[in-house]
Amino acid sequence: MYKVLLADDERIILDGIAGIIEWDSIGTSLIGKAQNGLDAYEFIMQYKPDIVISDIKMPGMNGLELIEKVSSECPSVQFILLSGFGEFEYAKQAMKYGVKHYLVKPCNEQQIISSLKEIIAEFKQKERREKAAECLKDELEHIRSYAANQYLEGLLTGVKNQAPPLAVQDKTINLILVKTDAATQSYQTAKEAFGSDLTAFCHLGDYAILAVEAQRNEEVLEKKLAVCFEGCQLTISRAGELRHAKDLFEEITDAYSESKHSALISKMVKLVRGELGNPHLSLKWAAKEMLYMNPDYLGKLFKQETGEKFSAYVTRTRVEHAMKRMKSRKDVSVSDIAEEIGFGDNPKYFSLVFKKYTGLTPSEYRKKQRGASVR
Repeated sequence: MYKVLLADDERIILDGIAGIIEWDSIGTSLIGKAQNGLDAYEFIMQYKPDIVISDIKMPGMNGLELIEKVSSECPSVQFILLSGFGEFEYAKQAMKYGVKHYLVKPCNEQQIISSLKEIIAEFKQKERREKAAECLKDELEHIRSYAANQYLEGLLTGVKNQAPPLAVQDKTINLILVKTDAATQSYQTAKEAFGSDLTAFCHLGDYAILAVEAQRNEEVLEKKLAVCFEGCQLTISRAGELRHAKDLFEEITDAYSESKHSALISKMVKLVRGELGNPHLSLKWAAKEMLYMNPDYLGKLFKQETGEKFSAYVTRTRVEHAMKRMKSRKDVSVSDIAEEIGFGDNPKYFSLVFKKYTGLTPSEYRKKQRGASVR
């Protein structure tokens, strides 16, 4: 029901219009009557009617002054002006404020109803346009979100079959890893918490991955996450561009992995990453030179917590690093990579270790990568 206010200083006209029109039958509701412009203005500010039927000449504030004031504060309010014969100059002034309906007294019931119906038709047409625009906006947002989510998933899984959406490809984001198995709930929760700041989302195994537009205040980000994913284990990356999400993901998965270990084993994991190029890196070297502990005891602890021997972990980390380098830098020689990851001047030994781990020599691995990129 569209709300209507009547304003006229003549009580007989005010009551006459109020009583003669069947307001409900045309989809309206008469919510008030005022006998001067000041009372009408106060009523409009408080109750926000959709339509005001107003006399031009009223005490306190005339109809034109009322329209001028209301049009700047409540521009959606539509007016039907009533005036005496020969007051067309007022009508011309009223048109400046968008008033289209001007009735000369004495006016009958049908004239007022006709004006009301025209205004209501305009309201409904505007509502249909706004609804259509909102539906289109929602559809475009859905398409954009889907494209961004697919792009993020492709970056993380290495399946680059999705072009980067222009609206998000250069965005600076924080990547957030949340351990949860409720994919739909996680997305809705993240969307409600971050709104348009949620740049992309995907679900990999038991992990929800959020790409959130980089927050100036990291405390705000942490508070939102604490509320949204209460009780879930989560890790936040440094800020970086969305197109570098793979690197950010690897960083936070490493950090997440470390968080599951004791302080000592986490320290050993960090030590391996920091000393990857050190040809002397071994359990004995780490125990003697860096951790000052018994190597046998350290090795036993490391195997208990990680399920992997320290030497095997070092080799795996080195080879995985080499694989990443071969993918990202096709111009770097095998010798340079071997030296970079601690094999010194012995690229042949590196090739043997690499083949044992991957089933391919470094050159075969590179050929396979080139073939994949051509396809």
